Amino acid sequence: MTEKVRRAITWRAVLIAFLLIPPNCLWLVHTEVVRYAGHPTTMSLFFNVVFCLFLLVGANLLLRRFAPRFALSQGELLVIYTLLSLGSCFVGHDMYQVLIATLVHPFEYATPENNWERLFFRYLPRKWLMVSDPDVLKGYFQGHSTLYTEEHLLAWLPPVACWTAFFLVLVFTMLCLNVILRCQWSERERLTFPIIELPLTLSDEQARLLRSHLLWAGFGLAAGIDILNNLNANFPIVPAIPVRKYALNQFLVNRPWNAIGWTPLAFFPCIIGLGFLLPLDLSFSCWFFYWYWKTQRIVTAIFGWQTTRPDMPYINDQSAGAFLGVAFFALWIGRGYLREVVKRAWGRPADVDDRGEALSYRLALIGALVGFGLVNWFMVSAGMTPSIVFWSFIIYFALAIAVTRMRAEMGTPAHDLHYAGPDQMIPRLLGVGNVAPRDLTVFALWWGFNRAYRTHPMPHQLEGFKLAERLGYSYRQLFWAMLATLFLGSLAAFWALLHVYYDVGAASAKCVGPSTWFGWEPYNRLRSWLVVPRERDELSTVFTVVGFSVAVFLMSMRVQVLRWPFHPVGYAVSSSWAMNWMWMSIFLAWLAKSFILKALGLRGYRRAIPFFLGLILGEFIVGSVANILGIIFDWQIYRFWG
Repeated sequence: MTEKVRRAITWRAVLIAFLLIPPNCLWLVHTEVVRYAGHPTTMSLFFNVVFCLFLLVGANLLLRRFAPRFALSQGELLVIYTLLSLGSCFVGHDMYQVLIATLVHPFEYATPENNWERLFFRYLPRKWLMVSDPDVLKGYFQGHSTLYTEEHLLAWLPPVACWTAFFLVLVFTMLCLNVILRCQWSERERLTFPIIELPLTLSDEQARLLRSHLLWAGFGLAAGIDILNNLNANFPIVPAIPVRKYALNQFLVNRPWNAIGWTPLAFFPCIIGLGFLLPLDLSFSCWFFYWYWKTQRIVTAIFGWQTTRPDMPYINDQSAGAFLGVAFFALWIGRGYLREVVKRAWGRPADVDDRGEALSYRLALIGALVGFGLVNWFMVSAGMTPSIVFWSFIIYFALAIAVTRMRAEMGTPAHDLHYAGPDQMIPRLLGVGNVAPRDLTVFALWWGFNRAYRTHPMPHQLEGFKLAERLGYSYRQLFWAMLATLFLGSLAAFWALLHVYYDVGAASAKCVGPSTWFGWEPYNRLRSWLVVPRERDELSTVFTVVGFSVAVFLMSMRVQVLRWPFHPVGYAVSSSWAMNWMWMSIFLAWLAKSFILKALGLRGYRRAIPFFLGLILGEFIVGSVANILGIIFDWQIYRFWG
């Protein structure tokens, strides 16, 4: 155990991770925002991090052969993987890419026609959380400039410092919650954490996975598809393999069937690989409930309910309720454990032991409460009403716990929950007219961490603790390494985004991605709220409760009924944007796994795993290489994902 601890949380492992974070952030900005040719952070398993781990494993094999003294241990490789995953969260598709757009957008796009200045400018915390100087924003939006001038740096310093402090407290609170929940979920309930399967197997010091012929067969299949499609994107004479050319909705053009909406028929080897690792009830539920939501849309169109209720059938509300239901049930079944944690924190005899944890349970509880209080104080200082802030963060952390539970228990490949955070939920539940204009205005800034939940850091933290448990290295050392990484990741994310925007221009034709889209969304929503305040939407509340109740019912039935096929996590995540791309691949993975288990049994399933891990690696590695070469040489890039 001592040797494992010494060979995991080492200075060189942490240093390698820290050195990789800034270029990794720059890569993510170019691929997700500028080129809009790949979306590593929209999946649970970030392909940019897997690519870096693959390169490190390859280099490490050479070191083991020619300079074994300098080779990294498996623990060090997994520490680098964990820290690099956390370092990718802030720069990801649902965090600072959105946040920065909200900090500058109204000052560039306010016009007499949209009347933004009169409606809400007086409520914006522009002095310390936003950048409003037109001279500073000119270079930001138009490009052909540089971040590295005194004027630009001084203008951005206050918001960067304030938001970094806010997010550092936010993720510290999540870390404290993970310290409290870790033992119950990881050791008592023995959740399986499927997302860590690939990095854990890939980093094995014996390199058993890399010696598998099935791995390279899957790798070659996925890589061949990507190579051909990349060549076709640049040289049309090369034939392509149309893995995502068709969409079912293009064949359904008449009412009510056209209410089905966007329904791509996509084949992604990496999603088939991830789907194969899922439990059968989850993979079945993902595609089954995907069609359950589509059926709701068609039924709504048949009866014309959307003519009077345009939000019908309130799918986002049902999904939000389902997420809250998953969090409630997870905490409810662990209520006995949580009582013991509180006893231990107060120094009373308890059936839990916090020796060896990252923090004592007393410090973890105090840290979570203090962190919760500080993030509340931050938003109140920005102008929000304390009661609104309190309940908003209650909902936010409940959703965070739900996402973390989903990943830990089932390894769901996506958990978007678009447009259903507390900034959306509270105005619908209370009625826009019952929420102060200042609260509604500051809610626009919440868009930077509530638009969706794909890059949420909390599940990555718990997966890091699980990897530490599997290899036996120190939770406490990893805790502080993760916190330092999140601080560096925040600064690196701000730097990478601002560096690129001042170079190419956030609003220029060179910046294909959502550098301005994310700004329009919250402020157009805010304008509609202020111009035509909607009354409390009773049906929104009803459907949120319906989603909550269905999730709790499915979870309870899963506990009580053997081989119950419907999983509440599948119900919760199947309405997401990512599931549109994933459903077909998850269906194929479910079909393959069902057949293998029935025909070959558990032993056959275990033997087949390397092939499906190869599908993930082949697409991730070749897609990453093509993406990097496209950025460097300005080639057309086949968007293998997203």
